Amino acid sequence: MDCETGHSAGCRSQYRAIEETIQQHVTDFCRIMLAKQVDGQRRFDDSKNKEPISRFSSSSSSFLLSRDNASKKMVLSRRGIILLGSALLLCFVLLQHTLVNQSRFYYEIHLQKRHALFLENNNTRTPTTSRTRVVSSSTSSIRKLANNSDKSKEEPSQRMDTSQGTIIAAAAAAADSDVTPDRTTTTVCWPWSYSSDEWWTHHPTWKRSHANDTHYCYQQIQNERQAALYQAIYDVQFRNAGDCKDVFRRHMWSSGLGADFMNVNRGLFQAVLFERPFQITDQYPWHYAAGKDDHLANETTAACPSRDMYCYFLPLTKCPAVGEESSDNETLLDVFSTEDTPLILPTSNDNFNDDTYLYHVWDETVYQWIFEYATRPQTWLWRKVYEYKQSRLNLTTPCMVMHVRRADVIHHSDGFARRYFSIAEYVNASKRANIIPPNDDDHTVTKPNIFLITDDANAIGEALSEFPTYNWMYIRRKRYKADEGGWEEQTPSRDYVFEMTTLLSILELAPHCSAIVHGQSSFADLVVRSMKSHRPQHGSDLKIARVDDNITIYDPMNLHFRNVSKEYHIDDDSSSQSQQNPGTTTTTTTTTSA
Repeated sequence: MDCETGHSAGCRSQYRAIEETIQQHVTDFCRIMLAKQVDGQRRFDDSKNKEPISRFSSSSSSFLLSRDNASKKMVLSRRGIILLGSALLLCFVLLQHTLVNQSRFYYEIHLQKRHALFLENNNTRTPTTSRTRVVSSSTSSIRKLANNSDKSKEEPSQRMDTSQGTIIAAAAAAADSDVTPDRTTTTVCWPWSYSSDEWWTHHPTWKRSHANDTHYCYQQIQNERQAALYQAIYDVQFRNAGDCKDVFRRHMWSSGLGADFMNVNRGLFQAVLFERPFQITDQYPWHYAAGKDDHLANETTAACPSRDMYCYFLPLTKCPAVGEESSDNETLLDVFSTEDTPLILPTSNDNFNDDTYLYHVWDETVYQWIFEYATRPQTWLWRKVYEYKQSRLNLTTPCMVMHVRRADVIHHSDGFARRYFSIAEYVNASKRANIIPPNDDDHTVTKPNIFLITDDANAIGEALSEFPTYNWMYIRRKRYKADEGGWEEQTPSRDYVFEMTTLLSILELAPHCSAIVHGQSSFADLVVRSMKSHRPQHGSDLKIARVDDNITIYDPMNLHFRNVSKEYHIDDDSSSQSQQNPGTTTTTTTTTSA
């Protein structure tokens, strides 16, 4: 393996050989220049009736010396020093310039070859003619997908322009059983009755596209950096994993969804950096798939027998989950820590270390890409989220998102307790950011549409009671009140599939809004990144307000803010919602409700 095949170790050895050759040439050149300077100095000294200059060499430098005829003491020739210094400076500049430019030149060639090889092997070149392959025996159902007459009810990501619809409809008549896309294929579709999990697992440079009641589609990722990152993850996790002897494992934290996938993201990024496969250990059940307590671990409501993230998402690697968490120094480094990053990057995969092709681990866009890769849903879950949104979506736009995190945040130990904020504080933060008009009052004609995301049933009663003229939109479901659920208890319904479906639906509903107000929360960070990823220029126009600006976020005294969460007697109490219909989206104002 060498640079022609993109092997980084082989390339590094070739680069070192090239640099050594260049260095030797420059060194020889410098020696010639020094010899000329010495010869010139000798002739100059002879003309002054001085003894010939003697030359003293060391491993690091050469000194021009002259002998005084009278004292016989060795003294430095001033002119020799000036001439030698000029020559050394010239050689140093030439050496640095040559090495930097040659190294960059050959490395860029290496990257171009790797990228060309990636494009050739994974068919991500921009096609000259667009073509869609459909795997279905029903032409009419595909035409429905392409030409839905009621597009006002569709989500923006599901709408299809006429040209794309024509392509799909025309391709339906010629559909065949070969589902492997060729170079001109940009979209591939299946009926919901067919599971494409195996196909998608091994086609990492494709992403979810359109869906309707009968079919779902994938399309090739057009962003080359994102596609290359996904291919790099797949290569180390599957193609180059070998016998998995170098696999390192992490356990799932069973905290919040945002924190849990922060852990998974770290593992996947380290896999790419160190070229070692990563896996989540099966030591403990994931509390979004089953109860994490021992007496709940085998309950019949578990999402699946494995009780882990693979109940919902595609496998991350071919390596087994059996085994304990790794504890070697390399995997203990925190790739999201500014202190550990300098220890990681110098030893990491060149493709993710060089400025010409850099994937900063702290890059928000790259973090979102890795999260989307790790949470690629299985076909059945994709369909469930689609149906959940279609049957329960009732968002009025334009809108803003308000994320109110309460529950167990006041109980964090080691000084990391966070406080509860009132709904009024969120509203005021929105006004300071001009998301809600600062002069808003009961006489304002236009009232804000607010998509309220919260884990506290009391927050809904508070919003409806304290700001009855606002248009509050929220998912009607079972919630705990304040901290009654206890520490890191995130699934009040004990219906784990429903809880996961709700969380993923929220991440897809939030991008319909153009602003968000929130406090410190890893799930709020997921929502923000999801909103940005659906907007142009990485969401630079997204309006964001923080309720916890200019205060100390973490403080053990924040436990005293528990009384912010108060019970309100309203007709719509989300904490007592029947489980026959646990996920209704409700819009509540003074004039309308649904």
